[in-house]
Amino acid sequence: MSILLENRQVLDLQKYAFEFIEPYKSGWGILAEEFENTLFSDIDSSLIKARKLCELIVEDIFRKEKIEYSRFLKHVEALAALRNTEVLDETLFKSFDRIRRLGNTAAHEHGKIAIIDGLHAHRNLYEILKWYVEVYESYEAKIPEYQEAKPHNPQDLSEQVKQIISEMVPQYMGQFKEEKSEQLQTEVMINEMSTIQGSHLLYQLSKLRESSQDAVEGYKGLSEFKRYLHVKRPLEEILERHINEAVESSVSQIIFVCGSVGDGKSHLLSHLSSTIPEKLAQFEIHNDATESFDPKKNSLDTLAEVLKPFSDSRIEHSNEKLILAINLGVLNNFLESEYATNDFTRIRNYIVEANVFDSNSISVTKNHPHFRLVNFGDYNMYELTPNGPVSSYISDLFSRITNPVAQNPFYQAYKKDKQTNEINTLLVNYEMFSSKTVQEQIIKLIIKTIIKDKIILSSRILLNYIYDILVPITTEEMMTSDFLDMLPNLLPNLVFEGFDKSPFLKMMARQDPIHQRSIDVDRSLIDLHNNGSYYIAYRNVIHDSSAQEWISYLESIEDIAYLDKDTKRELSELFIRSCYLYESSLQDAFLDKVYMNYTKYLYAYNTGQKRMLQNLYFDIDKSIYLWKGAPKTNYLYIDEEGHQYRIAERLQLRNAPKALPTNNLEVVERFTSSLVLGFRCDPFEEIHEVEIDLSLYSLIVRVNNGYRLNKKDRDDSIKFIEFIENLLPFGRQMEEILITDTENGHAFLLEYDPDFETYSFRREN
Repeated sequence: MSILLENRQVLDLQKYAFEFIEPYKSGWGILAEEFENTLFSDIDSSLIKARKLCELIVEDIFRKEKIEYSRFLKHVEALAALRNTEVLDETLFKSFDRIRRLGNTAAHEHGKIAIIDGLHAHRNLYEILKWYVEVYESYEAKIPEYQEAKPHNPQDLSEQVKQIISEMVPQYMGQFKEEKSEQLQTEVMINEMSTIQGSHLLYQLSKLRESSQDAVEGYKGLSEFKRYLHVKRPLEEILERHINEAVESSVSQIIFVCGSVGDGKSHLLSHLSSTIPEKLAQFEIHNDATESFDPKKNSLDTLAEVLKPFSDSRIEHSNEKLILAINLGVLNNFLESEYATNDFTRIRNYIVEANVFDSNSISVTKNHPHFRLVNFGDYNMYELTPNGPVSSYISDLFSRITNPVAQNPFYQAYKKDKQTNEINTLLVNYEMFSSKTVQEQIIKLIIKTIIKDKIILSSRILLNYIYDILVPITTEEMMTSDFLDMLPNLLPNLVFEGFDKSPFLKMMARQDPIHQRSIDVDRSLIDLHNNGSYYIAYRNVIHDSSAQEWISYLESIEDIAYLDKDTKRELSELFIRSCYLYESSLQDAFLDKVYMNYTKYLYAYNTGQKRMLQNLYFDIDKSIYLWKGAPKTNYLYIDEEGHQYRIAERLQLRNAPKALPTNNLEVVERFTSSLVLGFRCDPFEEIHEVEIDLSLYSLIVRVNNGYRLNKKDRDDSIKFIEFIENLLPFGRQMEEILITDTENGHAFLLEYDPDFETYSFRREN
């Protein structure tokens, strides 16, 4: 028997999904059948019937539970009473409440409910009636499995509804497979604009995904879509200058374009092939990530073949020109191979001297008659300024997604969807993302994650990130028009809860403001739950004009007391995260002063402003003594803690700031993302350096404020501990040591007298 026939037999078991209720409540059966029959043709009328049926069910439950039922009791109050008396659990309460909300919307706002919400309500009603029969009629009743709603005249359905049904009702749509209608494909053309699952906006956003065929491209030119997304970066001007100089040269030329996977090397070459095609035509272009001449050769063999004209023996006799787009890992492997040692020593020496593999320094390229280099690794996704880091690149890219202009395919798709869907999760998320305040806050979050987790954020990952924070996982989550059902998938929540979507989102989740506690935040949460109206509570705190439209959707939510626990939690989390992302009276409560200070030090370090680093040196100096323990000023324990008697030496630290190039740039584009500080131990001149990144600086501040290190802290800061251990031999332990009795509080000094070459021992206190 074919699968198609089996599906038909399953569907033919009942005339409609709720037929099993007829033997017990025939009147309910009539109402339930009318609900299903009109679901696709008149969804408003259908949901009003579903709400009426739920009211009858609730009245009957009151009678069976022998609870007094007043005819003046509101339906929402009756549901809350059943939940509070534990007749309904949270899951059933949510099913009843969803049908109640949708019925209210259907009665007062015609044409605003999405078919997907009707399908959701259909399943909810099945769960309610199944529970009712098993609890109040017959526990042994054999209730059929859930049966999807079926439109009677599928040819009359809109294309969007057909696509949603094909997603939500696979068994039913199987009956129409023989038609092979192109209109039922996942992706169709409507008015020359493509759609996915009925959405033009989803189609455009899907191109941003890493799995999209648009994610990887060669250097033959950009598609119209990629040309629109292109954002000019400082690298582009540098590479174009190198190309112009190489074109004018009469000798062989290689331009190395180095970087990490997905950072935009291929994209930039594709863009230049469109803007300066006549110049790029004079070069051979090789992309180590996308090209191979011979499947039997590995990447190093292929690279050696490409570089033959530039070998030590041939480079002076060649006039070929090559642009080599190469990942740093592949380049490093090549330089360590026998090819480089035997035949390409000039290339190896040039790359090594340029220092492209050291992440703590900026590449230094010297003028060379044959070689030029652009290192994407020198250019972060952000810039340093006196007021904190910014990112012109990410800001411009976000604007490309949301600018309300005719050339913007995302905005045009959004407008197209708005014509048929006044509200759904995807549209609300796009509107939220269009807020300049939200974009600025997300950019700050991205930069903080890059600095804190030391990640290399490629353009490919960034584009995929935009998709992830805008698009819910399922069609049901994306297309719902019920604001309470949207809550888990609204942008403020997707920004911080996309643990399973990507490693980058998992890192971003560590910055979630719901984990930051303060008196102001706690007070606002108390007010939120005591106010009685989420709408008023949100508006009192979030004063950003771009948030007011979606906040207005909260106005229809009844008293907080009638909501289920999950919804209350989701609204509280949305409140905190929205206060963080939008202009609000709570924004100052979320400021990370440690991070702000670190980025100011980072700017000062990379602009050579030593005076601005004075407080940082003071913090590091103080933490060194606290890390090991210090019995008194300028004395440092040289043994491990945990013993009654401990030994300390005198260690006098002096700051030894590195000589840094001074510049007066307001915006720094090339910089290192950590600081290397120098110290020396008096009277020695030797300088000891230590690298300070954000994680270590944060821990140092905590230690200086009284925090006691645990084992994990010590494991995470092993390099700092090694730095301190390297200082110990430069103390005065050969001249004096201090012995402390930690239990009794006594201290003894053992001191060497060089005049008499003897030791003296005395009690200090």
